[in-house]
Amino acid sequence: MKQLAHLLKFDFLLINKNKIITISLVVTAIYVIVFKALAAMGNIEKFLVLVIFNDPALLGFLFVGVMVLFEKNENTLQALSVTPIKISNYILSKSISLTVVSLVCCYAMVIAGYGFDFNIIHFTTGTILTTFIFSMLGFVAVAGQSSFNKYILRALGIILFLTLPFLGYFGLVPKIWFILFPTQPAIDLYNLAFSTSVTSSEILITYALCIIWAVVTFVWANQTLTKNVFK
Repeated sequence: MKQLAHLLKFDFLLINKNKIITISLVVTAIYVIVFKALAAMGNIEKFLVLVIFNDPALLGFLFVGVMVLFEKNENTLQALSVTPIKISNYILSKSISLTVVSLVCCYAMVIAGYGFDFNIIHFTTGTILTTFIFSMLGFVAVAGQSSFNKYILRALGIILFLTLPFLGYFGLVPKIWFILFPTQPAIDLYNLAFSTSVTSSEILITYALCIIWAVVTFVWANQTLTKNVFK
C-alpha cells in the first residue's frame, strides 16, 4: 500500500507536468458549454453517452501511453525495473490517477447537460470501469513502442475499432455484432445511468461483463509490461 501511495504521488505530478489535467479541463469546459446549449432541447441521453464515454476512453488509452513513453524517454522505467516495484502497483497507480481526473470531467459534463436526474451508482461505476479498461488496453498498445507519433497512429486505430459498438447503440446495425467487444458492456453501463426501466438481470449481466473485461485486460496489461517493458 505504501508503494502504491508513493507511485500515485509521482503519477499526479507526472499528469500535471504533461498538462493532462489542463487539457482535460479545457475540453470538458467546451463540452459543458455545448451541453448547456443542448439541454433545453431534451432527449440528448444518447449524445451524452457518446461524448461522455469518449472522455474516460481517451484519458485512459492515450494518456497512459503518453505517461509510459515519457518515463521511457526519461529512463525512469529502466530505474524502476531494478527496484522491487510491483508491476500491478505501477499499473494501478496510473489507472487510479487518470480515473480521478476522468470522474471530475465526466460529472461536470453530465450535470451541465442532464442535471442530477441520473443514476449516480451506474454512472460512477461506468466511468471508473471504462477508464480502467481503456488504461489497461493503453498499456498493451504502448508496450514495445518508442515513438510518440507511432503510438498515436496505433492508438487512434484501436480506439476507432473499440468504439464500433456505438453503431449498434444508435441502431445502425444489430447490437449482437459487438457482444465480444470490451467496450459494449461499458456503453451499456452508461446507458443504465439514464434508463428508467431496466431489469435486475440487465444490471447484473452488464456489471458482470464489465468486471470480467476489467480483470482480463488487467492480466493482459500485466503480462505485456512484464514481457516488453520491465524485463
